[in-house]
Amino acid sequence: MRNDEMYLQLYLIRHGESMGNIETEEEFDTVNPPLTYHGKKQAEALGKRFESLSDFTLYSSPLDRARDTAFQISEKMVVDAGLLEKGVRQTDNGFEDFNETDFECYERAKIVIEKIKSKHYNHENVIVVAHGMFLNQLIKAALGIPYDLMRLSVYNASVTKINFCHTELAKLALQNDISHLKDTDGEKLFWM
Repeated sequence: MRNDEMYLQLYLIRHGESMGNIETEEEFDTVNPPLTYHGKKQAEALGKRFESLSDFTLYSSPLDRARDTAFQISEKMVVDAGLLEKGVRQTDNGFEDFNETDFECYERAKIVIEKIKSKHYNHENVIVVAHGMFLNQLIKAALGIPYDLMRLSVYNASVTKINFCHTELAKLALQNDISHLKDTDGEKLFWM
């Protein structure tokens, strides 16, 4: 894929570590848990990583942990309920768990990919901040991998990059990159 053929560079980011990602005795909203102190540091590192990317559109799940992570990249973001974690839906009173199958999540992910591709086709950069199980299906939908073929591991605050061009299939350019976290995590990430 030549750079002049590429029309979209899609960066997929999992939110920083949240209270739902750690064992704790603390009380918190299990559907919409906040970032931990460590997760906030990861989000700040993501913000620094993307400082040099001057022109992009940022999308975020409406859940706090994703929005707070995305906010470190840019205050200007599109909040999209289509990016909610697998098995979470938005209601008039907030968010709630519901039974969403892998197939249903994958179908939702395919809709998100098609929507992004239809809006961003002129050598654009798009950043999406979402959640581990949903990103697992979103990556597969973007690459045309069947929903039930494999389970991809998606680390907190990791970056996956997929390039799209008109003449070839989408290409995975980067998967689970955490190089920006070298000063915040040490080896912790490799045991998630």
